[in-house]
Amino acid sequence: GDLLFLSQDNGPFHVGDIVVFRISGRDIPIVHRIIISTEKANGDFDLLTKGDNNPVDDRGLYDRNQLWLNREHVIGRAKGFLPY
Repeated sequence: GDLLFLSQDNGPFHVGDIVVFRISGRDIPIVHRIIISTEKANGDFDLLTKGDNNPVDDRGLYDRNQLWLNREHVIGRAKGFLPY
């Protein structure tokens, strides 16, 4: 029931940022923290996420054979929230 405020800036992503992302075939976006962020020379990026209370990273949630999130998956970066 919380409200989440997102930024859709194209700035670099950093370890610790909280992102909202969508995986194809899933209706509900996921909100998790970045644990690995790699920026490529062309401005693209690879991200690996993990839920704060999960024991392992999110690769089990991603599409089959998908190891990273990139620009097409990320909806935005959390900038604040309003508790329910």
